[in-house]
Formats: sequence, structure tokens, C-alpha cells
Amino acid sequence: MATRLTLRQPVTSREAMDTAIESFYQRCRARNLTPGTIQFYAYRFLAFRRFLDEKTLDPAPADVTPQIVRDFLTWEQKRSSAVTAKHSYRTLTAFFSFLLKDGQVDASPMENVESIRQKTPVIPTLSMAQIETLLATCDNKFVGVRDRALILVLLDTGLRVAELCSLQMSNIDWGEQTLCVMGKGGKGRKVPFGQTTRQVLLSYLSRRGDIPGVHALFVGVLGEPFKPGGVHEMLKVRGEKAKIFDVKCTPHNFRRYFAVSFIRNGADPFTLQKILGHSDLTMTRRYCELAQTDIMDKHRLFSPGDSLPQVQQGGRKRFK
Repeated sequence: MATRLTLRQPVTSREAMDTAIESFYQRCRARNLTPGTIQFYAYRFLAFRRFLDEKTLDPAPADVTPQIVRDFLTWEQKRSSAVTAKHSYRTLTAFFSFLLKDGQVDASPMENVESIRQKTPVIPTLSMAQIETLLATCDNKFVGVRDRALILVLLDTGLRVAELCSLQMSNIDWGEQTLCVMGKGGKGRKVPFGQTTRQVLLSYLSRRGDIPGVHALFVGVLGEPFKPGGVHEMLKVRGEKAKIFDVKCTPHNFRRYFAVSFIRNGADPFTLQKILGHSDLTMTRRYCELAQTDIMDKHRLFSPGDSLPQVQQGGRKRFK
């Protein structure tokens, strides 16, 4: 009996795009990129697909033009922000760079698309007085002792919230007084902490005790590992109790406070880069920039004009 052959239907543009995106994910996994990085890309591809559907566009990867990308980035800025648009720009740049090297496209549309310009706003940082007020909201019950220790670790180490929540009991080296941290991209580093943080941590650990099967350093009232969302909510509530409304009490603001204070106290940016886990100095420089009030104070102290001998001029003069 003769076998009937079925011709395969031509691949649609949508299928071609989906296949290219999946091959990009495979490349990310092969490079051992973190699940968080891959999820970051996934959100941006989802936004790109939503844009194409809204505009009734359905191009294959090879048919994506610079104008389509520009329209998408403009759409991202209008519906979200310039920061989100820049994230999408980075994602599409990495995507088409991969397709070009893999021979799936002959050219990248990103070569003719300019990067997103962002305004750099002056973001207020927490003051020492606000930190003291915030810590004063922590009582001597378990939650208060834990929150005090958590805040001190953030302030004294500049850890990212994900790094903080991934800390295990075994990550503390009491001899070196360091935390063994797993940062972005699976890069490990040792982060030192001070004597005050040591004492507060010991006080917290005496209350935490041993919890069978739970190795997380920071835990909830039921012994469950503390999650990033819980840290955000805790700091928000503490900030409201401390009546801090002009500065957001977020984990990243504590990281910023650490970086600025570290530089103010005389540290060098290269040491700060290592502690913060930055791959280069680009992001570190942003943390090192002094607030506008610091610039004014420095100018008052070291003004070249004010250092000149004062010349007293009396009476009225005729302008020539």
C-alpha cells in the first residue's frame, strides 16, 4: 500500500519569531545565565509581542526594520518609562546580535537604532537621623530584633535584596567577619561587616535558634525563609512608623546609602566596586556621585573666590 506524503506547511512569520526567541533562550541557558536574567528577557519579548499585535504587525526576525524597533521603543516610553524602553533596547540588541552570529539574519536592525537617553534625577538618600529613627521602631521582640539585624546588614554591606534573602547560616564567617554572597551571574564574593552589625546579628541568631530543615539566615515568625517581597514590605512599614516620607525606604535606597557613606568616609571606588559586586566601574560611579547638598557644602569650604583677600570698596563708583 502506497504511503501518502503530506507536505509541511510553510513556517509563518510568528512561528519564525517564536523559534528564534526560543533558540535565544537556549543560548542563554547554554551560557549558564541566571533564571532572573532569562526572565528579564522574557518580559521584554512579551512587551514586544504585545506591541506587534496592537499594531497588527507580524514580521519574521529578518523582516524587523529599524523603524519597527523605534516605534516599539517610543511605545514603551509612553506606556511605561524610559528605563523600561532602555531595557527593551538592551534585550533586542542582544537578541539580534545572537541571530546575526548564528546566521539566522543577514543584518541587525539595531545597528541603526540609537540607544535611549535617560535623565539622571537626583535621588535623595537617607540621612543618619532617619536611620536612627528607623532603628528606634524596632523593639526587643523577635520581629524587632530580626528587622534591626536585617537593616544593619543592608546598611553595613550594601547587599542587593536578592543577595540578602539568599544568605544561609553557613555563609557567615565569624573569624573573617564576612558574608559569602552569591551575586548576579552566579558570581560569588566575600562582603565584610562591622563590629556593630556582628553584635546585632548575634543577638538575632540567639532568638532565631536552630530550625530543622531551614538554613536561611533571615526567617519569618513561622520559621519560613524571608523573601524579597517581605523585605520591601517590612522597610515600607518601618519607614511609615518612623514618619519618613521624603525618602523611600527600599532595599536599594539602603544600598545607595551604604555606597555614598562609604565614599564620604574616605574609601576608594575600586574597593566599593568589589564590595557591591559590580563587573566594572560604570554603576559604581553613579553611587559615588555626591548629592547636590554635598557639592554646595564643599564649595562653601573650598571656594576659590572666597579664598581671595577681601577688598573693601566704599562709596559709589561711576561705570566706565
